[in-house]
Amino acid sequence: MTGADGARPQYGNGWSSYPGGRQAGPPGTRGLRILVAGLTGQVGQGLLEACADAGEDAPEVIALVRRRPRAPQVFGPAVTRQVVGDVCRAGWGIGDADLDALGRIDAVIDLAGATDWTASHATLDRVNVLGASHGLELAGLLSERLGAAVPYLYASSVFVAGLTEGVVTEDLLTPEADRTPYELSKWTAERALVTRARRSGQPLLVARIGGVVGNSRTGRTTRRSSLYQLVSRRDEDKALRVLPAQRGARVDTLPRDVIGESLLRVLGHGRTTGFAAWRAGVVAQVAAGERAPTLAAILAQLESVDEGSRYHVPRLVPVSHRTLGTVTRAGTRYVRWSRQAGNRLHGLRYTSVNRIFERNRFAGLTGGWLPAVPLETVLRVTFDLAERPVAAPTAELPLGRFQ
Repeated sequence: MTGADGARPQYGNGWSSYPGGRQAGPPGTRGLRILVAGLTGQVGQGLLEACADAGEDAPEVIALVRRRPRAPQVFGPAVTRQVVGDVCRAGWGIGDADLDALGRIDAVIDLAGATDWTASHATLDRVNVLGASHGLELAGLLSERLGAAVPYLYASSVFVAGLTEGVVTEDLLTPEADRTPYELSKWTAERALVTRARRSGQPLLVARIGGVVGNSRTGRTTRRSSLYQLVSRRDEDKALRVLPAQRGARVDTLPRDVIGESLLRVLGHGRTTGFAAWRAGVVAQVAAGERAPTLAAILAQLESVDEGSRYHVPRLVPVSHRTLGTVTRAGTRYVRWSRQAGNRLHGLRYTSVNRIFERNRFAGLTGGWLPAVPLETVLRVTFDLAERPVAAPTAELPLGRFQ
């Protein structure tokens, strides 16, 4: 695999270090001032964790909060200012006085989103579609006030692909009949944003984010992934005994701090190039891509490392793409499920399809860097497995018997 410029990508998991152990953040982010919505969510927390890891190279973050400011410890030192607003309102509900007080803003980032797959159409459209459009409007307004183009980064989802199999490209996707309401809301937002950016020339990055798990080191998380929901604990009453999936299905997930680092790197590289590649709208996928493990490999590895036997590892049942579509579509359209059951059924769509999310364009937007996380890390974070202690070296045994 090569990047968009033909260069071989550099894979990374966490920051590189200078001699002496000092952490080095991504180039181009120091002194960057970014206005961010959705910092209390999973990806937002990952961005703040990445800022903490970057140290002095971290950007200055201004947080959009609803109703009232939060206590400083909620966000940490990366957030230097809070502004009250609402993504569901025009201009994110930020008044002229607050806009004046913000001063220079180098980028607007929308990480806010309704991610409950069983939420109503109205809720999903209000947050995921209108919120996205209001953010682009705000970036345009700030551009006029500041006299310089303010880029806009919108966090979408790789799962706008619905049940598309094979290679999912980093382009706008065609209409499909099998998208769930959540997938449809993200797909609609993408098309609306790119269409408007092409007309105005506004710098725009639609960052399609893959599955998200907790912090790669601490395991801290705000919600459980779709994979966790499909693998039941043994103490649950209704454990899943079988799991339908296509042969070769991959599970594309990244820890939230690694996703945060990915966003910082794409922002930093964009800044060093004047966000030229973002002009008129661009789509890139923040995912494990070709390095995502198969579902079969994950379940086999989980069974081998789950020493306490806390989880019931379901048996994989190979199904066709058509059967998988029928199961998930019929189940979500014609049956009223509980929130847990509904999200489990939706989760099949994100772990059971044989496909690879392309990320050549993302590599080009970071200067050739791509995220890569070991399977052991994904398992440990997803299923809250303790790290195995490093075995102490044993003393050499005497060979007297053979002398």
